[in-house]
Amino acid sequence: MAKRIPLEPVVEKVGNYYETVHVAAKRARHLYTVDSYTFGKDEKGEEHKKTVIALMEISEGKICPKRD
Repeated sequence: MAKRIPLEPVVEKVGNYYETVHVAAKRARHLYTVDSYTFGKDEKGEEHKKTVIALMEISEGKICPKRD
């Protein structure tokens, strides 16, 4: 159930570690407001923590930070 996401590809998509943490935390908070259970399901139906789902969405390009 516990899946490790390598951070380097995620940071490359976002730009830096600070912004990666900010975007992932904001997305994870949103997932918790939608569904307050500890674990969430990805598209394949596997259960992961919401923070892992947020990082997976960023690495897949589904979530990206706002650019000025």
